[in-house]
Amino acid sequence: MPERREEAIEFLSAVLIVSENPRRLADFYRDVVGIPLVAEEHGNSLPHWGCTLGDIHFAIHPVATFPDRRSGVGSVKLAFTVFDIQALVRRLDSKGVSLLYPPRDTGFFWSTAIKDPDGNLIEFTQLRDEWFTMLEARRGEGADVVSRWRATKR
Repeated sequence: MPERREEAIEFLSAVLIVSENPRRLADFYRDVVGIPLVAEEHGNSLPHWGCTLGDIHFAIHPVATFPDRRSGVGSVKLAFTVFDIQALVRRLDSKGVSLLYPPRDTGFFWSTAIKDPDGNLIEFTQLRDEWFTMLEARRGEGADVVSRWRATKR
């Protein structure tokens, strides 16, 4: 029998935002930010909105879904990858959304940010080529999520 090792946490599987008004928040993320959220209802869950972003499930749930009825409301900072930050800024401006700061170069990526209707910070990052080169190398080494999953099936 193979030796059991401690299970490493290597990947993020989901980001869930909890809101007291999830429909309003989903409308904002879909119609203003541009996240392709769709209505979901499965199992015993209350209606919510979700989609897949890259390899990550992203969803907005009503606070009533969670036992403590307060789980994380207004305490999330998200960072979304964009490939043309100036185009994003123009789109946000056309929707009447004010930036918290203009796009700035951090040396590793360009970023700007807004707040959603619940007060969560949303950062948008246009990552430099070095980030994608690193991801490509990880994939080549079998360190991406699909390669790791396949390795567990052998």
